[in-house]
Amino acid sequence: MIEVIIASLGYAGGIVANKFIFCKYRVPVYRFIPLLFIWLALITAVFLRRWGTVDLGLIHDVRIIFIFVLMIAVAISWNLLYYKGIQKEDLHEFELIMLFSPLATIVLASIMLPSERSWSLFLPGIIASGALLVTRVRKHHLKIGMDAWKTIIAMVLLSFESILIKELLGPFSPVALYFVRTLILAIIFFVVLRPKIFQMHRSAYALTILSAIFGVMQMVLKYYGFQSLGVVETTMILVLGPFLVYIASALFFKEKLFKRDVFAATTVVLCILYVQFWR
Repeated sequence: MIEVIIASLGYAGGIVANKFIFCKYRVPVYRFIPLLFIWLALITAVFLRRWGTVDLGLIHDVRIIFIFVLMIAVAISWNLLYYKGIQKEDLHEFELIMLFSPLATIVLASIMLPSERSWSLFLPGIIASGALLVTRVRKHHLKIGMDAWKTIIAMVLLSFESILIKELLGPFSPVALYFVRTLILAIIFFVVLRPKIFQMHRSAYALTILSAIFGVMQMVLKYYGFQSLGVVETTMILVLGPFLVYIASALFFKEKLFKRDVFAATTVVLCILYVQFWR
């Protein structure tokens, strides 16, 4: 469980770094994405020698090859839509849509993965996701425009990719899978988008590297969570991530922390404790 909690810290750190990159330095999305994925691949490569393993016997399976190619296609699609959403939408509307991702992931995992079909996992997961949504829905109203629909599609694809990743963690270790995924995406984004990566402020470069460090921390440890705990339980623990963002916003950006946020965070923690010790 500890690795998933650390992944939540990575999520919170990445969001804060990305806010600075887009808001303060106005880095274009098509320049940021390829550079980010280059650094994601390079940082992950450091851990390959010790933790990067691949079962060569299993990767020749036609089913595994199909799932891997599908994962790459889904990852390209949701990342482009995700960062376009950050750039074009009001941030509160974008965040509200993405908060549905844990709920969608839990529902999809329960439907598509037989090993995840357990009421003792499903119900706490739904309650934790619901607690997160209630804190935002009461404050904001979502306007469904064209950009919002693109973000909704990104959210669904992100959730669906979690199912594909779970299936691929048989032949691949988490480090190996994330490295191959990010390397292929970095090459595709760099070739297709042809970014002018040297036309960026020096501080924006540093923040992009920091964002990549947080990204590797979040994603690789999330993959380990999928492997050891399962998709539903890992996703429920990761719900802590947005609450850590709220706390960081209160500390660093002087945003107000509401009582309902504290109540919802307590609900999430109780759901996690129930799954860990009492179910």
